Amino acid sequence: MKAPATKELFGYWNRIRGDRAAPERSDVDPGAIRGILGDTFILEANVVAGFPFRLSGTRVCAITGHEMKGEGLLDYWTGADRATVLGALSTVSDDAAVAVIGAQGLTELGRRVDLELALLPLRHRGRTHARLLGSIAPIETPYWLGSCPVTRFELTSLRMVWPSGRRRPMETADPPKPHALASVGRRIGRFLVFDGGR
Repeated sequence: MKAPATKELFGYWNRIRGDRAAPERSDVDPGAIRGILGDTFILEANVVAGFPFRLSGTRVCAITGHEMKGEGLLDYWTGADRATVLGALSTVSDDAAVAVIGAQGLTELGRRVDLELALLPLRHRGRTHARLLGSIAPIETPYWLGSCPVTRFELTSLRMVWPSGRRRPMETADPPKPHALASVGRRIGRFLVFDGGR
């Protein structure tokens, strides 16, 4: 996790979930994360609608140049990247994992900005596949961000984290060979993901 907003949101989410796999939507207190509220959003876990934004902070909207409510997060990705992000979103909902996504935001003028997205599971009225809490923030803020809208994202990295400590056993005295790693990892899009802690 590189962006301060990602670290702060993950720490807050981890505290309010306690011993649960994910906190309730009603547990989230905007005042407790006021410093990063502009970087945060809530998605509806609706695959058909492309995981639309229910709420989005002011700095999230500044990145894209408009209000995000109702727009699908998946609409900003294409091809293999879209499939990979969809896989990550599904894993967040299904397994109560946290996804940390590195991306480049691209503008119509060809400008690029390095961004970090965090996707964290939320329960909503007892349902596990209802909402996701997230943040998006630039690693470094270029002078043009906010005046030149980002219109699409390109995936640069993906890391899945299981805060509850769920791991797949991998007992071996010797370092595993590359072909052995493929058997303990899970493929999400074009990435091989290994279960692990923080």
